[in-house]
Amino acid sequence: MNLATVRLGLVKHLNAHPLDFGFRKHGGHSLHEDTPARLYSMLGEGQLDAALISSVECLRNEHRFAYCRSVGVCCSGALRSILYFESREGRKELDLKARPPARIHADSGSRSSVALLQVLYHSSTGGLPFLNSMEPERIPESVLAESDSGGLLIGDAALDFTERPDIDRFLVADLGQWWKDREGLPFVFALWAYPKEHPVADSMFEESLSAGLDHLDEIAASSRFSFARHYITDLLHYRLGTPEWQALQRFRDRLQALDLL
Repeated sequence: MNLATVRLGLVKHLNAHPLDFGFRKHGGHSLHEDTPARLYSMLGEGQLDAALISSVECLRNEHRFAYCRSVGVCCSGALRSILYFESREGRKELDLKARPPARIHADSGSRSSVALLQVLYHSSTGGLPFLNSMEPERIPESVLAESDSGGLLIGDAALDFTERPDIDRFLVADLGQWWKDREGLPFVFALWAYPKEHPVADSMFEESLSAGLDHLDEIAASSRFSFARHYITDLLHYRLGTPEWQALQRFRDRLQALDLL
């Protein structure tokens, strides 16, 4: 493949900007920005040559997609941008070992986050929640308005949610920490994927990340979030090692057991 003409799918959220900084800064590629879920569809339809997509879709589509083995969006504990929440009314804490609420309103932009919530709720309660896809800006108010409901927000929408002046009206669980508490492992949310018949060298993605890591202050300064530097340096990491591969295998095992692959 002529690397100068690669059609790349980039995720619009802050958590991906260190990974794609080199591509955005240096040009030479055709760049398309969207959610991981939409980028997955575009990749499958042949509209993109490579894209940053949800790790669960990499695991579900290994028959047709390969993916970069060295970099991705990872956390090792709380990350602030994948949040499950319920209304606080009448309660002091969120009981994650109780049955799931009757309905969970989910931002389906990241299918890894949706699948992870299903896995975590099943491992904690033995039940699978009913998930209702909804626009992220509507989810908090719907959770407050409806009894026996929950919400799932991802990416920048979740970061915005943490800064609501009425955040105390909600009980919140961070999925990165929930997974770490149960499995003792980091989690990998997104990976660079491409069609198996048209491979892209890992070095291309590694070079873009290296540029991003060299310009973290610039990335943080361009964000609307005052905590951006802490978020992309302390809460997230971008290189895959043995623990991350163990986490992906554990996630695969949990998904297979629930017939979610």
